[in-house]
Amino acid sequence: MPEFSLDLLGMIFAAILTIMVLSYIIGDNVLFRVATYLFVGVASGYAGSIAYQNIIRPALIDPVIQNGPASIFRPDAIGTFLIPWFLTVLLLFKLTPRLARYGSFPIALLVGVGAAVIVGGGIMGTLIPQSLAAANVLDQEIVFPAPGEDIFIWLERLLGALILLLATISTLIYFRFAARREVTGQAQRSKVTAVLAYIGRVFIAVTFGVMYAGTLTASMLILTQRFEFLRQVLQTLLGGA
Repeated sequence: MPEFSLDLLGMIFAAILTIMVLSYIIGDNVLFRVATYLFVGVASGYAGSIAYQNIIRPALIDPVIQNGPASIFRPDAIGTFLIPWFLTVLLLFKLTPRLARYGSFPIALLVGVGAAVIVGGGIMGTLIPQSLAAANVLDQEIVFPAPGEDIFIWLERLLGALILLLATISTLIYFRFAARREVTGQAQRSKVTAVLAYIGRVFIAVTFGVMYAGTLTASMLILTQRFEFLRQVLQTLLGGA
């Protein structure tokens, strides 16, 4: 038998939790729910501790301890201290049903700021770079072969650029940006836009298929690693036999 240690105890505990999660294969059961509750509780506690150490303590508590209570009433502390404390107190009102409506303002502020960050990040980090990438496929360095370049390499690069351009245009047309509406409200397309919309639907289906295949591959890799971990724990408990 191996020597008892905290590392060995952690491995055994991790193996037990892994088996509890894998028990979902036979259906929803108590073991799986306990493991799920533990995961959610530990994740929530970790997130709360990180928020306290990195946000709440340095921004709301340390200034009072270091500078004294009188410093919070200075004019320069209104925006950096009083308003955050006021919003925090309003947020705590969500703990009681009678005062919960007063906590709606900081919740709305959090949701609004979060949505603005997500939308801004999506535009600046995804939409604009992809639009520029689609526009750059017609760059002369791609359309025309370089001096002395192999003709097959140039054709391969040109074909990839044309496929990217076709995928971008057909996908946009599929979402009815180029469709007119009839009196009944249905989209009316010309034959060309109908064909392009169908091609766009094919590209969308291929994209989702690739994403699903990637997710499935990653899941199978994680599952394989968990089984390998269980094998290692069992081998350790049996003394390396």
